[in-house]
Amino acid sequence: MKKGGLIVLAGCLILGFQNCSQSNLSATELSAPSTHAVLPADGKADESIAISSLEIPVAQGVLSVDPKTGRIQLIDRNLSVLEESCLQPSEVAELQSYLKTSNICGKPAPEEDVMCAQSYNAGYATLILGEQKLNLGESYDSCGRGYKDICGEQASQSFRGLVAYIQKNYHGMICE
Repeated sequence: MKKGGLIVLAGCLILGFQNCSQSNLSATELSAPSTHAVLPADGKADESIAISSLEIPVAQGVLSVDPKTGRIQLIDRNLSVLEESCLQPSEVAELQSYLKTSNICGKPAPEEDVMCAQSYNAGYATLILGEQKLNLGESYDSCGRGYKDICGEQASQSFRGLVAYIQKNYHGMICE
């Protein structure tokens, strides 16, 4: 009995560490081997590619932020809008300064002979680009495969601070 339990436990651990994350990104974006801006499938940077929404996870569901207007909707797991709030004009301008497709970078791919541990780090926010989703801060292994974020360490940390500010204060952000 103990042997069977150990086998089941080992099987669960193995399956638990498998990468089950799915991504809607193109093969070009997923295999981006440099720290340069993430390019669309045609390989050309295009500022006209609009980020239609920023999604920020919170305990009650997700905050969907419209980067053009600054309107924030708290959406629960049943896709019901629970609450609405708004960013101030200065906060909208700050958000828009970060959310340009040319400001999104990936990490260099590790060399092929490098062993990477299977670990998954969930992203801290999701950009919606039309039908595609880009999870910022997400990585699929200890080498950082799949990692995308705002370019530059300082800019990335500053953007994470803005996301944390929105998460903490959205209840009090009154729409005018």
